[in-house]
Amino acid sequence: MREVLSLVIGLGGVALLANGIYHLLDVGTCGTGGPHAIAHECPQGSGIWGSLLPVGLILWFIGLFVSKEGLVKPGAGQIVWSALFAGGGFILLCLVLTQPALGPGSQLAAYIMAAVFLPLGLGIWIPTLLKLRRKQHDSAEPQTTTAAMADDRTARTKQLHQLRSDKALTRAEFDQLKRDPAGFGDRLDLIQQLAGLKAAGLLSVEEFAAKKHTVMLGGS
Repeated sequence: MREVLSLVIGLGGVALLANGIYHLLDVGTCGTGGPHAIAHECPQGSGIWGSLLPVGLILWFIGLFVSKEGLVKPGAGQIVWSALFAGGGFILLCLVLTQPALGPGSQLAAYIMAAVFLPLGLGIWIPTLLKLRRKQHDSAEPQTTTAAMADDRTARTKQLHQLRSDKALTRAEFDQLKRDPAGFGDRLDLIQQLAGLKAAGLLSVEEFAAKKHTVMLGGS
């Protein structure tokens, strides 16, 4: 309920501000009353459009205050904030670019306000986007690690069965390494190297058995 109220009140205030600014920029610089001659009289109703600015700003502040998360976390508060600054800056740019009849003073004011409003409106989402990207990276990393561990275990299991098929491991050694083939990866590699040396005739059966026994005990 608070988030809904925040959006209704805050966006309503933004709408009032937008209407007031639009009409005041359309009027441009003007004056009324006083003893001096005025080159550009303010049209009737200008005071009403000017009064929309403080009213809209007050409603916008109330919308921010009502929001449960405010500006700390994504929610109605940040939407209301961006609606005023980012939306207002974008509308001002469109107004200047599509209505060349605006006076030089109005154009300059619109450009200055847009240059200030746009960074304020969009910048509030940068921490949120960074947190979201970090969260996605953190959630993807364990999945990648788990997949890599599963692939390594599969490869080690195949290596273990191949050594057993080549008679490089006894049944007891096979059963011992089978409990955790990935954990005994270094031993499997050493035994495979010893088996290759034996097959090449560089190690006798006895030397192979002795060195393999050392490896099984954790030696190198």
